[in-house]
Amino acid sequence: MSDDKYRFIKFNQRDQDNLRTEGGGKDTIYSWTLKGDDLKKHSEALIGQLNFIERASRPSIKDFPYILTVDILDDAKAKSHQNKLISMFNVDNSFTQLGMISENKLILKLDQEESVKKAAKNLKQLEKNQNSISAITEIKLFEPNIIVDEKEDVYKINLIDFHNDKLNKDVLSYVEEQLKNEDISFERQEYSKNHSVLEVTGVTLDKLTFIKELPVKNIEPMPSVESPFLDNNTLDENEINYIEFEPSKIYPMVGLLDSGVTILPQLEGFVRRGNGCNYMDSELNTNHGTFIAHLLVHGNNLNGVNDYSVDGCIVVDCPVVRRGYTSEPQLIKNIEDAITSNPEVKIWNLSVSLKGELSEDNKFSDYAIELDRIQDEYNVLICKSAGNDGDSYIIGDEPKRISIGADSVRSLTVGSISRYADNFGFSKENHPAPYSRVGRGPAAIIKPDVVHYGGDVFSLSAAPTSIIDYKNKGERSILADGSEKIEPGTSFSTPKIAKLLAELYLALDMNPETFNPLLLKTLVIHSANYLDGANIEGLERLKRMGFGKPKNSREIVIQDSPHSATLLLTGNLRKKTRIDIMDFPYPRNLTKGKYFTGEIKVTLVYKNYLSKEMGPEYCQSDIVLRMGTYDKLIDRDTNVNTILNPIGRSDSKNILQKNVYGTRKITKNNDFLKERTLIEYGDKYYPVKKFSAHLDEAKDSVQRKHLTKDRKWFLFLEGQYRDFIYQQLEQDDRHMSMDFVLTVTITDPTKTKDVYTETIRELDRHNFEFEMVDVDVSVEIESSGETDEVIVSPL
Repeated sequence: MSDDKYRFIKFNQRDQDNLRTEGGGKDTIYSWTLKGDDLKKHSEALIGQLNFIERASRPSIKDFPYILTVDILDDAKAKSHQNKLISMFNVDNSFTQLGMISENKLILKLDQEESVKKAAKNLKQLEKNQNSISAITEIKLFEPNIIVDEKEDVYKINLIDFHNDKLNKDVLSYVEEQLKNEDISFERQEYSKNHSVLEVTGVTLDKLTFIKELPVKNIEPMPSVESPFLDNNTLDENEINYIEFEPSKIYPMVGLLDSGVTILPQLEGFVRRGNGCNYMDSELNTNHGTFIAHLLVHGNNLNGVNDYSVDGCIVVDCPVVRRGYTSEPQLIKNIEDAITSNPEVKIWNLSVSLKGELSEDNKFSDYAIELDRIQDEYNVLICKSAGNDGDSYIIGDEPKRISIGADSVRSLTVGSISRYADNFGFSKENHPAPYSRVGRGPAAIIKPDVVHYGGDVFSLSAAPTSIIDYKNKGERSILADGSEKIEPGTSFSTPKIAKLLAELYLALDMNPETFNPLLLKTLVIHSANYLDGANIEGLERLKRMGFGKPKNSREIVIQDSPHSATLLLTGNLRKKTRIDIMDFPYPRNLTKGKYFTGEIKVTLVYKNYLSKEMGPEYCQSDIVLRMGTYDKLIDRDTNVNTILNPIGRSDSKNILQKNVYGTRKITKNNDFLKERTLIEYGDKYYPVKKFSAHLDEAKDSVQRKHLTKDRKWFLFLEGQYRDFIYQQLEQDDRHMSMDFVLTVTITDPTKTKDVYTETIRELDRHNFEFEMVDVDVSVEIESSGETDEVIVSPL
């Protein structure tokens, strides 16, 4: 790499930056805390509800624990309240909480009569448990959730996980026995070692009513694959200059989880059938997969664009859907078989969705949960399409919510934007495509993560009313019979991101052993913005476009200007520790008059703990991120019980907060519109966090008090863990920690100051260890005892 390029600066926190997490203070009496007779009456009512549950339980399942639903106040949803509340029911030191239905509904268990009596005794301890008793609104017997679709007769039964192997097996055997007794046809489906469901067929309303009485978690229609197949309505053929495969080049590699690929002459050398495929060629309709393969290999030439920095791509084709019906468990098995059988492939494209859209109950889908598990177990990264809604825009409605599976936390979920504008303002350049499904995901996580061009839909009139009033304008690609077709969809924006990741994999000289999905995901999201013309209100923009469209790989890894610097911090953050860098290397020359200036972009991606039982609290851990300024270092009294760290900061101000910036200044600064990302994360456990701000937009009062150039800068990271995952891992004797990647880019908006050199100077001045991240554009290998140069397709 030439010396005039400015590379990422990877730095490490120093020993002095590693501090201990400090506890909170004493219990507080809240506005909702009951007192006196009100507390006593409420306690008695709750005890009465417990006693009723004991009397009402079915005699046939007396050997199993009582399963309760405990409803809590909105104001008592905080982790600290839930911990103490649940402890009232944990009377035998077993795993008490089994899950969540919503943020206000906990699923708990009590082991038979003696445990009920002990829990009732805790509910009588008014002084000790005042807040916890007040927080509960109702205790009742758990009832499985049933979702009925009269058009479906194949359902799946999800079972409760008791965190006890023997009990789980006993309950499963009991449920299967009851289904047999009622002549209900079923088949056990193994999603994974710890996730079995029962697929039941020929289901009627009467049978659903019976199943509802069993000790199961929920019953819902069995999802199946939404057909990805393209018809043969094709175009007149144009002359296309296909690139030729060159054996001496190392191309980006993407695994394709789709409908299979017909290897036409122009794909030879680029595409190969992967291992672990469960279908014969005669079972496949390969139009959809062949279309995507051509986009990955020849997309730039086919569409006359520069979506990729590298022409050509190695595509490992693993068909996961066949012609006809493919159920959710079969799809998951096919995906896992493909990934385990091709360990050299680390980046996978998945443009296959299940029918329907996400439910509104904030529950993460089983499909997404299994995609997350697979990515964790095999250290891969999946690019997942957000899904298409080809009906709503025709009648003037907004697109529906993202498809089932697009809520995968570990995956990069991809939506579509329009490349061009039509004549009637229906499709607008760089705006969300009208068919691209929207977020957010469950628990308000940001989905889609990013967007790319997936083909345009143009209106042919000022007042379209039916499908004939629209025309597809892209993407152009090739079907299995060699004919050309234009087709829009998130299926075709997704491979753009998959190939971008594969290009970065090459540029950063990764291999299967050193592959870091967090790093690639961070770089892609960090580079994304909203492009010129995407003038959409902030929250709506986030819902439709995620963090925006990423730059291409060359723009991400090669910085030509000294007017900005990008810092990388990677590591593992253990529970009960925090990182507090009190000499963060903000360039001291980046000032205007008395105040600091500059554009600051911060992206944090971390591997959080996930728990499929916890509904909206599926994300079980979080990293708190703060960055800002402070006045001076101060000594702290470690004789105080809650103070563990002897040095602290005074008058600290976190600038990664929306309320720091003034609306009037923001409105005037249109030049920063496409980069600005001001998100209030609050107490939500977001697995990806990004904040992009311009210091000149800070309120005058903030500038005067917190941005004067004599102040110091800090960066703070601290893990938070929900009690459920803490108890589970403690039971398994496992230490808690999270891998993370943090990227900070600091830019001089005037493009006059050498930010890069000054940042390095600050790193040196404060004794940080750091290095420049190299970018490889060629490698040397040995072949037959001689050294041959192997050319990597240049970025």
